[in-house]
Amino acid sequence: IVLPGGVEGATCLGDSALVVEMLKQQQCDQKWVAAICAAPALVLEKNGLFPDAYKSCHPAFIEQIPEAKRNTRRVMNDKDHKLITSQGPGSALEFAVEIVLTLAGKEKAAEVVAPMTVIPNLNYDKKFAVL
Repeated sequence: IVLPGGVEGATCLGDSALVVEMLKQQQCDQKWVAAICAAPALVLEKNGLFPDAYKSCHPAFIEQIPEAKRNTRRVMNDKDHKLITSQGPGSALEFAVEIVLTLAGKEKAAEVVAPMTVIPNLNYDKKFAVL
């Protein structure tokens, strides 16, 4: 499950009993969840989901993440808890590629990134080591 950001959308998702139940089931089944922008705070934290996972989120909402579990990386992949979080629109490409990398591996991520005009300092060629 990938949760989009934005205050209004994340608020609606966080208020949805169906979405919260789906996320609980996903966590129980040890399947991956990803959330970007306001969603880590307004969906996950609000509903007590992934309490032991490290999370990143939009800087405007970072105070809603407990300090001990707060991370300021643009994209945070907590492999132990199967949770990928990201800061917001500016990190969306990195977030998407991290999801592909996690779910499908380096070769598929390299295939997806190859035709893109990515920012050179993202260093995908070093990360995938197959480009």
